[in-house]
Amino acid sequence: MNKLDQLLFKISPAEHEQLRTNAFVQDIPSSAQTSLPSGVQLNAGYFFRNQDIFISKHNRFADYPLHSHKFLELNYMYAGSCTQIVNGHTIHLHTGDVLLMDIGTSHTIHSLGEQDILMNVLFQNKSLNLDWLATMSSASSIAFNIFYQQKMAHHEERQFRIFHSQPNDDTRNIMYRILSEYYFPEEYSKVIITNFLPILLIDLMRIFRKETIAEQIHDKDSVTIRRILKIIERDYMHTSLQKVAQECAYNKNYLSNFIHRQTGFTFTELLNRQRLLRAHELIISSQIPIARIAENVGFSSRTYFYQTYQQYYHELPRTTRIKKLHFIPINHESN
Repeated sequence: MNKLDQLLFKISPAEHEQLRTNAFVQDIPSSAQTSLPSGVQLNAGYFFRNQDIFISKHNRFADYPLHSHKFLELNYMYAGSCTQIVNGHTIHLHTGDVLLMDIGTSHTIHSLGEQDILMNVLFQNKSLNLDWLATMSSASSIAFNIFYQQKMAHHEERQFRIFHSQPNDDTRNIMYRILSEYYFPEEYSKVIITNFLPILLIDLMRIFRKETIAEQIHDKDSVTIRRILKIIERDYMHTSLQKVAQECAYNKNYLSNFIHRQTGFTFTELLNRQRLLRAHELIISSQIPIARIAENVGFSSRTYFYQTYQQYYHELPRTTRIKKLHFIPINHESN
């Protein structure tokens, strides 16, 4: 057992009391709580004194009552499993799973056993939320754009998202490093944590995108539209409706109508959106001249590129480049 395991599995004083009485022990001062009809709301001031990130282990051996937060909360199942009721929905977490909850989400946590270790990671930055996650996940994938919009049109907004542990994923390694630096700080530990957090969020975005696309119905039409969107993502610089129709063995006119019926967009609109996603990515991550970016992603007319870009992003490409990119609670220099 490593030293992090030793620390986290050690029974704390609050856990000793909960184990003895089989009843919840509140270890957060009343000044950090606000009573609401829907339960207790935990306030940010108590957790973020001189820090943007707060990490704690959830106390075992008793049910945690209904509560909500004024901040984004990430639950990480370090070991074992747990059951929670989140906004009225019963969810189960297992080792390596992550639960991300928006500001205002209410949940209760059933009693954890001795081998169940649930970690809480709280973010002070209110710009981090599930909408932010969806926006960032959309940054380069037209398939995610379309399928996420369809999903939101047919499902209620639950204000939370579960990321299930996948074989060979990096989430566990990233979380282990963050927790180790947090509980056993050395020189530059805060800097290391600050820089690992965007890696963690990017890893979650990757899982979010894959799961959102994989959740689509696997009937013939869904499989076909997924294939078409992947072709657009892959060959956006040079493809055309005629080329896609030939690759998929469909009549050009039939395919055009099929795409519009399935996505609500024309082929040209989807193609331009994918080109814009790639152009936006290059604008904020490189110093390549904007005119060359427009050409490289497949726009033959600069004027048309600028018009289309402004319609989609509500600003000109140069404005995007010179603005400071607010991505995570780190100060980035503008490109």
